Amino acid sequence: MNKPKKRFRPIASDISFAAVFALFAGLCVLVYLYQSKAQIRHQTEIHIASASRDAAHLTYHIGLLLQNIDSSLEAVLDAAAHKPIQTETLRNTLASIPCLNSISLTDPQGKVIASTSADNIGRALDLTSLPVYPTPSGDLLRIGSERDGLGLAETAPPPDSAKQMSAQGFIPLAHTRIPTAKEQERTLVATLNSGCMLRHIAAIPNMPEARVALMRTDGKQLLATMPPDASLLMFERDIVKRWQDKSDEHADANEFTPIKAENWIVAYRRHESMPIGIIWAADNASLLEETLLAVQRNNMTIMLLMAVGMSCILFGYLFFRHANRHHRNWLSKIEKQRNLLENSLNACASSIVITTPDGIVEWCNPAFTEMTGYMAADAIGRTPGNLIKSGKQDNAFYAHMWQTILSGRVWHGELINRRKDGSLYDEHITIAPALDDEGVIQHFIATKEDFTKQKAARQELEIAHSHLNAVVENFPGSLIMEDLQGRIILLNQYIFELLGLPGTEEYVLGKPAHPLMVFSSHVAEDSQAFLDRLEELRAAARPSYGEEIHFKDGRWIERDFVPIRLHEHLIGFLYIYRDISQRKRHARELWQLATSDPLTGIPNRRAFFENIEHERTRLTRYPGDAAVLMIDIDHFKKINDTHGHAAGDAVLCHCVRQIRKLLRESDTLARLGGEEFAILLPQASREGALGLAERVRKVIEDIPLIYNDAPIYVTASVGVTIMSHIDPSADKTLSRADHALYEAKRNGRNRVEIV
Repeated sequence: MNKPKKRFRPIASDISFAAVFALFAGLCVLVYLYQSKAQIRHQTEIHIASASRDAAHLTYHIGLLLQNIDSSLEAVLDAAAHKPIQTETLRNTLASIPCLNSISLTDPQGKVIASTSADNIGRALDLTSLPVYPTPSGDLLRIGSERDGLGLAETAPPPDSAKQMSAQGFIPLAHTRIPTAKEQERTLVATLNSGCMLRHIAAIPNMPEARVALMRTDGKQLLATMPPDASLLMFERDIVKRWQDKSDEHADANEFTPIKAENWIVAYRRHESMPIGIIWAADNASLLEETLLAVQRNNMTIMLLMAVGMSCILFGYLFFRHANRHHRNWLSKIEKQRNLLENSLNACASSIVITTPDGIVEWCNPAFTEMTGYMAADAIGRTPGNLIKSGKQDNAFYAHMWQTILSGRVWHGELINRRKDGSLYDEHITIAPALDDEGVIQHFIATKEDFTKQKAARQELEIAHSHLNAVVENFPGSLIMEDLQGRIILLNQYIFELLGLPGTEEYVLGKPAHPLMVFSSHVAEDSQAFLDRLEELRAAARPSYGEEIHFKDGRWIERDFVPIRLHEHLIGFLYIYRDISQRKRHARELWQLATSDPLTGIPNRRAFFENIEHERTRLTRYPGDAAVLMIDIDHFKKINDTHGHAAGDAVLCHCVRQIRKLLRESDTLARLGGEEFAILLPQASREGALGLAERVRKVIEDIPLIYNDAPIYVTASVGVTIMSHIDPSADKTLSRADHALYEAKRNGRNRVEIV
């Protein structure tokens, strides 16, 4: 009866395991399917949120652009109340507004009477065809549909010479001043560059391939990045209807709504004050292409891990299934190990003695004979005291030893014993009681080692350690040494004062170094960087010399890091710290004298040449825009002759103060010598550089220096040049700027020229 049961047990175990294994496989498949769908759903939600953000971003920036244009046109009409509008006024306004091709003024009949483009003058415009939107000021705003060409006078596509330009069309934008009893109706018509609008759209980072349409709230499309898909027309019409239906809660101008229908993600927003809106649409299938590929890769990884995991489970079951077959072999190995242990004790280099509870020797190994000179036959049956006792230890020593081992505890000690030939030796001994199952002492096992030579070496080491302590304490700096476990094994007293450590040398020796390093990091300027660098040094285990650390109290500390090795084995780390604050201060003072102008405090010619050379190198690696301005005070010698050299120095400092107010933090103002200055403008376009140069010239001209209660008026000539990554040297760039300055002086001074 027992045999059939034994046969059935493995079968039952296999059936149970197979059921659990199948259940686990089913759960893995369910997790696999759920993870795939969840990842695709999460990515779709990300695309919807991105669409909402892009629609809001575009609506805000395009609306802000239209508002700025309308405000500028309104400001021109406001100024018309005081003096007639001139073409120069329109050109100045056009120069201050980006993305405009032209600005034109019409009479009440729609005829252009002034324009920044001569081709537009005399052209009759039908403004009644454009919808009218009241503005908060009471005036009227009109936004027309996109037209071909670059201005009002062009009705056909631009010629071949214009095809290189980014703008291929324009949107008319008209602002009409409602007439009063004292003035007649005036309208300013601005042509908004369509290419500029498209660049606003393309400027969004990480913009997917989507259709972006700029719409009027009456449903008229102003421009779009691509033709509409037939399936999107229904959505666009519904969105325009929501904008027009004031009763619809979705018509709120402050609300932008993303939707997902079929394979499209659509986001739209109506501007809160301008009669425009943005409709953003993208094919969800194309957006999810990379996600689907990633899901497939993840699924392959999951399937592989599932297969590996299930294989491991199956292997583990089979392993434990047959483990019992090896039980007898294991018992045989245990017996062999016992024999091996006995042989090992005989071959052990340490002396081993086994005694009865009364201290009578029952067994000893050959190492005992080698250490004491007594053979096993001489020792067995006698006590160690009768054999090797030297009399160097008193009775209290042995009483304490017997009290410890008879209580069942292990005793460790050092004593002096005598060999058979009468010579003394130092012995380190460990006596351990051997207990039976009831806790009764059956034997004592004594392990003995002769450490006579080690004791002599230890005394020599103590002497060497005393010498080392004298060197450490008189070392001209502070040092700390730690072992591989992070414990402090050596340091001098100066380390506490230098790094602000608490306690004394006796308190920290042998303690972990990490808490003290954390405490000392608080005095460093960057505490976390201080600790991170220590971890890097320990991990690399390479010497580092002359590393400088800046402390919060203004001090500079120099650190040397030296890994300590013994026969190519790493055993610890040595840190040496020195206060180099005075040396750093002297170096900083010398550098300040070498790179700054003593009168104005700004960089001198040498420092400016280093900065411009650095900028030229940057342009070589990352091509872009940069500019250099050369400034010279007009008739400066006359100022010195009239008011004295002290007044001339005051004029130079005054000009520096005024110019600094106009610069960015990245710009560099330097004095090249005498009354000549230079400005380096990184990432500055031609227009930006000319604008700054004009502001510099004007601020020097408009703001005099009050010296001895009297104003001193000065002017300056400015030369501008644009840096290029192909410039062979900084001298070449400065030569062009100097040539532009020469042209400004030759053409009458107090002006800006560019070369």
